[in-house]
Amino acid sequence: MDFIIKNKNKINYTIVFNKFIQDKDLNLELLGLGTYLLNKPPNWVININQLSYDLNIGKDKLLRLINRMIDLGYMYRHKKDIAFVRRGELKNMYYFSDDKELLNKTTEPFRSVATTPQLHLSTFTTQQYPNMDKPPLEIPVVETPKVENTSYNNTSTYKEVIEKEDTKKETILTNNISIRAYLKEILDDATIANLLRVKPDITIEEFKNLYEMATLEFKAGLCNSINACLVKAATGKWSFRYNIVGNDELKAHRVLKGKLNYYVDYYKIASPSKNEILSKFLNECEKKYDENLVSFYYEKLKKQLESGV
Repeated sequence: MDFIIKNKNKINYTIVFNKFIQDKDLNLELLGLGTYLLNKPPNWVININQLSYDLNIGKDKLLRLINRMIDLGYMYRHKKDIAFVRRGELKNMYYFSDDKELLNKTTEPFRSVATTPQLHLSTFTTQQYPNMDKPPLEIPVVETPKVENTSYNNTSTYKEVIEKEDTKKETILTNNISIRAYLKEILDDATIANLLRVKPDITIEEFKNLYEMATLEFKAGLCNSINACLVKAATGKWSFRYNIVGNDELKAHRVLKGKLNYYVDYYKIASPSKNEILSKFLNECEKKYDENLVSFYYEKLKKQLESGV
């Protein structure tokens, strides 16, 4: 029986060089990026803004991946010799191939010769041709039939992406100035950057509520970091378990979490049975603390033991 089920279609497929896939220096992210680029037509412009938008990845991380590709010899960056970049114009042109030798051969003109400055039109001499006194030929106008272009160029697409991003930045710029000043009194720079990246339009009031909830989660032992919980909550990927937690309940959470960690360590060192560990935990905790809390940490302990810790 085949465990790798291969698609045998002869249309709508991408060819990838085996040497590229089997390169041990390439991790999954680099292989994914390379495969995505190979899926594009040859005249597809590698634009950082559009690529970041399409792949839903931060520009900093994308540039790190591209720089790694360049170091490994699968990409080449050609920097055009221009002082000012017009809107939508790219100063850096990127070339990619899953074959290092082919990439080197193709980009050899850029590597061996510095970028040639453009010559002014006045540099060239004009030639005068004698008048042949012949009537001009009438060239018939032929209407070219419209053919669907399957090898598209993404130049117009990435310009639209840039315009959308610029518009979005303009609308939230004033809010960001005030929220950044407020956040600097509470969070570190990295957390501020992550928070505004996932929720650029967050208000001070929204932040206060999220931060208060994240703090309660941390005190209750339900998360390892207030800042990490805060950013996840801003993306909608964190569900707060306790909206209002009293001091006694907070103390119970901390104690039960400590006992959970103790019994996990005890299981690693003494190697008793899982049932024995669970029984000890219940005997020690079920009469002292709230039944629901004990049940919650009992299930957490059970999962950790079953997963092999």
